[in-house]
This record gives sequence, structure tokens and C-alpha cells, in this order.
Amino acid sequence: MNRAKYVRWLVMYPVLALGGCHMLMTGFPIPLWHIEALSAPLAVRSTTETHLILENGRRLSLPFIVKIPHDNPLFQAAISGGVEVHDDGTAHGRMWLDRSCGNDPVVWRLVRVNLSDLAGALQPTGINPSVVSPVAIAELKERGLISIARPTRVHRKGHLSVWDLRTLRIVHQQFEYSTSLTERN
Repeated sequence: MNRAKYVRWLVMYPVLALGGCHMLMTGFPIPLWHIEALSAPLAVRSTTETHLILENGRRLSLPFIVKIPHDNPLFQAAISGGVEVHDDGTAHGRMWLDRSCGNDPVVWRLVRVNLSDLAGALQPTGINPSVVSPVAIAELKERGLISIARPTRVHRKGHLSVWDLRTLRIVHQQFEYSTSLTERN
């Protein structure tokens, strides 16, 4: 066997075999990336209990939130790549989302996260009780929050899990419901 064939056996065939196995499991021959972009992200210089201080000196408070979990590593991971600020005051950051299943062809997923939802899920006591009823805040505590008291492997990496996204949706639905109640009155 000449040298070229030997290199092909050592390099190409294992790569093809691994790609074939990945294709059998996921339907795609190679792992995929899914990255959601922020439009015009602004860097965050520092955080306080009530505000994000942006690189341009602007102090940004989050809707529905009176106390930001500024020292929480998951919140810090969300703002580390900058924040996208909208006209209505909402802000989005980005976080890595871990795979929930080995059959998921998207191995690396970077998703946009509403920072108010994340702050409410990390620290429900920081939600503004004049906007969201205290009963609803207590229910949010019961239904689940993202806790790092006993961090999982996912949280130690500064990532979110699929279950964390469910918690963010629950918080967001409560914020929307509270908004609809105040608009009716």
C-alpha cells in the first residue's frame, strides 16, 4: 500500500464513518450551528441592583424588574456579549443553549434571551409587585425558577437548558398577562 492510500485510510475513512453515524442519528452528515444575532448590541460596562450601565454611559432599567440579579453568573453570561435595546425599554442578550437530545443535529445554539424574563426567572423577588401581583410572583416561585443554588453542568458553563427556556416562557406569559390587565383598567 502506498503512502497516499495509507493516509486516506487513516484520515478520510474515520471521518466518513463518524459523519455516517451522525447522519444516521440526526439526519445531517455534520453538526450544525444556529446563532441568533443581536442588532446593534451595546456593551455593558457594569451592573447594579437596579440598572445596567452601558458603555455609552446610559443607565438601563429592565421592564417589570425592580431588582436585577446583577451578581448571578447566568445573568452575567447573558450580557457579556452586549445587549440589544428596543424603543420600549426591553433588552435582549445572548446565551448558549445546551442540546436536549443526542438526535438534535444543531450542536451549537446561541439564542436571544429577553433580559427581563431572565431576571424574573433567576430572582422572582426582583419582579415589580406594583405591576405583577404578589400572588403571581409567589406562583412563579412555586412553578419553577432557574436556580444556581445547586448548579447543574449546564449552569456551571453559563448556558441554559431547554427546561430553562420553559421557565422563561412562563415568566414572559405572566408579564404579558399583567400588562393586559393594566391596559384593561
